[in-house]
Amino acid sequence: MSTSLDEIQALIQKLSGELGDMSEAASRHIDDLHVAVNNIASHVLAMEAVIAVMATKVDVSEAEVQNWIREKTAAFAEDSSEGSAAESIATSLLAK
Repeated sequence: MSTSLDEIQALIQKLSGELGDMSEAASRHIDDLHVAVNNIASHVLAMEAVIAVMATKVDVSEAEVQNWIREKTAAFAEDSSEGSAAESIATSLLAK
């Protein structure tokens, strides 16, 4: 009977080690994802800055921008009567 308990204890220890390895791998993946999200956010912010400065120097029709956004997102819009986040951001970028 002690052999069975020893085997069970060995399996539990093995499982514990494997769970620890999985936890470490998940943590590394989360760290990698965090870096990727930060990189994307940095690129988006840089593009917003360039577009915002360009919009102060070039006449851009806010209505045309809003219509373009609505056309491109119509298939995904839940409620077309409400402005999307993209429309709000575009309005903000075009503010002079």
